[in-house]
Amino acid sequence: MENKKEILGMPVIVFLIVSAVLVIGIVIGSFMDFQISQKLSNLTDPGDFFQKYGNILSHCMYPVGGICIFKGIRKKNKGYSTLAWGILVFTIFWTFYSFLDVGGKYLRTAYGYKAGDENTLFTLLLTFLSWVALASIVAFIANKLIGDARPEALIAAGSVIILGGMFGEYVNEWLKAVGCRPRYRYLITLDDPAKEFRNWWEMMPYLNDENSFRSWPSGHMTKATIMFTLPMLAGIVKPEKKGLKYFMFAIAVVWVCLFGYNRIHMNAHFLTDVCFGVLITYCIYALIYKCAFSAVSIMEINNKAKNKNGRRK
Repeated sequence: MENKKEILGMPVIVFLIVSAVLVIGIVIGSFMDFQISQKLSNLTDPGDFFQKYGNILSHCMYPVGGICIFKGIRKKNKGYSTLAWGILVFTIFWTFYSFLDVGGKYLRTAYGYKAGDENTLFTLLLTFLSWVALASIVAFIANKLIGDARPEALIAAGSVIILGGMFGEYVNEWLKAVGCRPRYRYLITLDDPAKEFRNWWEMMPYLNDENSFRSWPSGHMTKATIMFTLPMLAGIVKPEKKGLKYFMFAIAVVWVCLFGYNRIHMNAHFLTDVCFGVLITYCIYALIYKCAFSAVSIMEINNKAKNKNGRRK
């Protein structure tokens, strides 16, 4: 059953502390966004590589979520095998679709893609197959590591990962259009960057559809926040190890902090963009988690009641 004192596999106090830190970051950034970006701005090749390909790890959480649902459904009722396979295939599709939509252009370029080149079809196919292969390998490994002792919990965990990730990305894209905030990398191309700078609350909805005006909130941080679902998986991997969820949470924190710093470092976002990207998505995951695992608790209580009644008869 759901532990009501947990959110995403961690104590509620952890969720509150992380949220409070993000709010503090938003408050600080509200006064010093431009100055912080000036101080941290430093384009580097490692930073460029990280911003292009770093979110691969985040996208690979989708097939993990698909395997959770796949194993949960098959354990509950093998008659729904077609549904289980369908969901798994969809999550693998969503993995490469969502990444190719953002970082695929960099991989295509790395493979030698040039618009109008006679080898265009080959490079596109190679890019496509690379991500399908990656998603499939992750799904295979997850299938080996994840147990099926609690099918309802598996379905709930997979639902949190997939629904939270997809919904978070859609909300982020909508907010970018509503805020329409200029990026720092765009501002520094102007004669007077400080004059054209806008705080996050100075929104001008749909002012410009160019990428240069899609700073708030950070899409990369929306994707990186999926790593906070890692502790939730600690209870369903085999064999279970004490303290694993805290280790997974530490990995998530380090990963999100590195990504946040890199987004500012590479002139892509301001501090408030980064903090809002994480906070909004973190809350979305938390809400879906509470809904999904509350349903699990109800199902497990009903199953126990049915078993008791069956034994009495």
